[in-house]
Amino acid sequence: MILLSPEPMTFGAKYRRLLLAVVLLGGLTQFALGTFYLAVGHSPSPREMPIGIVGSDQQTAQLTASLESDGSFDVTGYPTLDALTDAVEKRTEAGGLEVTPDGVVAVTAGAGGALPATAVKAVAAEVNEQNGMSQTLPVDVVELSDEDINGSSLGYILQVISLGGSIASLGLGRLMPRVPQSLRRGVGHVAALVAYAVVSAAIVLLFSSFFGVGGSSDTTKLFWTYTLVSLAITGSTAGFVTLFGPVGSLSGAFYFLVGATISGASIPWDFLPRFWAVLGEWLPTGGGAELIRNSLYFPQAGNGFALLCLGLYAGAGTLVVLVWNILGNRSSRRSVIDVDPIHPIRHNHHHTQGEPS
Repeated sequence: MILLSPEPMTFGAKYRRLLLAVVLLGGLTQFALGTFYLAVGHSPSPREMPIGIVGSDQQTAQLTASLESDGSFDVTGYPTLDALTDAVEKRTEAGGLEVTPDGVVAVTAGAGGALPATAVKAVAAEVNEQNGMSQTLPVDVVELSDEDINGSSLGYILQVISLGGSIASLGLGRLMPRVPQSLRRGVGHVAALVAYAVVSAAIVLLFSSFFGVGGSSDTTKLFWTYTLVSLAITGSTAGFVTLFGPVGSLSGAFYFLVGATISGASIPWDFLPRFWAVLGEWLPTGGGAELIRNSLYFPQAGNGFALLCLGLYAGAGTLVVLVWNILGNRSSRRSVIDVDPIHPIRHNHHHTQGEPS
């Protein structure tokens, strides 16, 4: 039987264990992220994607039964093309089909994402082929701007806001002076988060407009959209840093590495597994992607859920920062829970003569 020595472990042994832990953690992280990315993105397919159909009752009933049979689509009938178009512009529907004497026409919203548009086009082409009808040209009722032909700008903007917010919140949380029980300190910290969000929004608006993204949108609305998204990400990350110290900044990494992927910016929630879709909707990156897309291309769409999501993250994060700065700084601790992941090599160790170091 092996007995554990009561003597302090040598620095050399601790250091070797730390190196082993880093290697294992890196490998596990790579495996987890690789599995996650491929699970959500290797072959996305529609899951109860809402689409509308315009046609006779008989035609609508037949198509609805066929399209809903495997759970890929959730079909709603509309009396006219104008009614369907209005639903697509409000994002009630991701697209639709119009049954005409010449064939089934795909009604798409390119600004809503390439995957939904492609899925609707594929359905129209398949129905026309099966019924011996001519192939028709799709109608894109909400087009992407000429400067954003593949719709990837939204994802890039979201990643920039996420990464910048994570760095800023960590810096503010760790570098601001520690003043015992100070309302001024708490208000100042929150004011710094808000100021950063405003500056971040101005920068995003500047470089996006330079490349023509959002040029036809309401500039003021876009500015406040970017401000709220930045504050939600920065404020919530700052809240985690306040609660857990530097380890809390991993929330920002989570937003960047995972949250941006399941935000709906590149892969719509209707194409994600249900768990990841629901999680993506409730992250600030998901609310941010929804609000930014609507501000850019869908001014008639409702933003209630996105505003609620972002407001909760921004409000909760800044509230934690405010309360802790006011009440928590009677001690010298800089976070509620002092998590120190690098303890083995940061603190002093007890050595005896001849022990490795």
